[in-house]
Amino acid sequence: MILIYLLKVSACIAIFFVAYKLLLSKLTFFKLNRIYLLTTLFISFVIPVLTIEHKKEVIVHQSASEQNIVYSNDNAFEKDFVGAESGIDNVNWLQVLEYSYYFIIAVLLIRNIFLMGYIQRILKKFTVSKKASIILVQPNSKIKNCSFFNKIIIDSSLPDVERELVIKHESVHVNQVHVIDKLIVNTVACVLWLNPIIYFWRNEIYNNHEFLADEETVEMTDKSSYATLLLQLAMPSNNLINSFSKLPLKKRIMMMYKKPNSNLQRFTYLIAIPVISICCLAFVNQKEIITTKVITEKPDIKKDIDLVNTKTPALTDTNTIVNSDANLINEDTVALTNQKFLIGSVDNNLGLNEPTEKLGINAEIKKLALANDVVLVIDAGHGGQDGAAKNQSGIKEKDLNLKAAQILKEEAEKRNIKVVLTRDKDKFIPLRDRLPQETATAFISIHHNSMPRADVKVPFEGIEVFVSKLNPNIKYAEQFGADVLQSLNQLNGIEVRDSLKNANLLVLRESKVPALVVELGNISSEKSLAYVSDEANLRRISNLILDGFVKFSKS
Repeated sequence: MILIYLLKVSACIAIFFVAYKLLLSKLTFFKLNRIYLLTTLFISFVIPVLTIEHKKEVIVHQSASEQNIVYSNDNAFEKDFVGAESGIDNVNWLQVLEYSYYFIIAVLLIRNIFLMGYIQRILKKFTVSKKASIILVQPNSKIKNCSFFNKIIIDSSLPDVERELVIKHESVHVNQVHVIDKLIVNTVACVLWLNPIIYFWRNEIYNNHEFLADEETVEMTDKSSYATLLLQLAMPSNNLINSFSKLPLKKRIMMMYKKPNSNLQRFTYLIAIPVISICCLAFVNQKEIITTKVITEKPDIKKDIDLVNTKTPALTDTNTIVNSDANLINEDTVALTNQKFLIGSVDNNLGLNEPTEKLGINAEIKKLALANDVVLVIDAGHGGQDGAAKNQSGIKEKDLNLKAAQILKEEAEKRNIKVVLTRDKDKFIPLRDRLPQETATAFISIHHNSMPRADVKVPFEGIEVFVSKLNPNIKYAEQFGADVLQSLNQLNGIEVRDSLKNANLLVLRESKVPALVVELGNISSEKSLAYVSDEANLRRISNLILDGFVKFSKS
């Protein structure tokens, strides 16, 4: 957001200004001071735009048996609901603040343009002297003894000697094009109007202009006479013109009489280098580019089975003898006491096809490992006046979503998985308020598909899993979705789409953690609705989703 950028700019300006006031403002190298003030002002706007990229290669060891990420080309039915949001909380205060800031910038810029036009119109009424660049005005004029762009405005009643001094002074402003500095700093002041430092910065630029003009003028006149003339002609300051003498004058007179600094002190300006470095370290954007190198590994059956033989204690009263490979296991016999132990997948990479029976101890280890370590955010889609779809019998999707989310939470808590529900009753929640915090492990939004028209044939009645390719961390969401899909494919009685679907949904697109939308069947289909309305089926689905979540959280 641009306001964040402007805050960084303001912070840079503050740091540069402190360095200037402490080390440079009292030096008599006025030209160097001008360069510093203008250059660092420009740098303050550049630094927050810069981005430093850090490239990092991550090596991923992937088993050859792992499934590929495949997408379905079918259209997605789920869409973001925004109508209810506008009726409940349609005021985005952050956006209002941002637009208010822009409005004030526009007003200030228009004001400056108007003032320049106003001064130009006033000057056209006065007499132009023999020199086209000099305009003579009446003694009672509010604009006099100053310069405006390439015009020098002189009080016609001034004696010739004083007039020449004023012209000499203002010629310095014109020749060194100080008006450009004024335009730049006044424009910046309009943009950063909320930052008080910019007004002090502008004053320093104005003062430095006068120091430069005074430095050249006193070379042709007596300092005391010149100082007296400054006091006599002093007028209130104006931000758009260079006045010969504007209040206050104390610092100008002090600088005129100050002994010039030695050339050795010019090295003080090298302080700009570490100051710029500090600003860069603090406000340059850091971007980490992670490149993934996938190394596919073939499962080593011999190594895994040897590991089982080593770590499995010899027990008596053998009921099952394991013979996975006669050539590899020809001497060691594993005995199990009063247990049926059929090895189907000692490890995911074994590749053995025998059936597997999970030991209770394994489930307990999973519970202990996951307790308080992972957080699953479950979102019951829609709610409140956002009822989403309903079938011909009047059953609303929002109610089915809530029931499924509550059952999923109950099953997760049985495994000691910490769960947070975005809603636990029928109420409307804006989409952005559903997004999980970055401390969560993953996010699942529960929905049910439907057809908007009853006369349209239901194209797919089963379960679908959605991700968003527009999410910057899509790779993690893809892996999460693939794990959940792989687990759900064990279901009987309802079809499960065997590929992910891409959907441009806010909760998927802008989630900071891996996020899925799971469509638990199609309520326009009586068969699908009957299946997901059965609590036993919902609990079976929930546990399979949790199996995929556990696998993902451990990867």
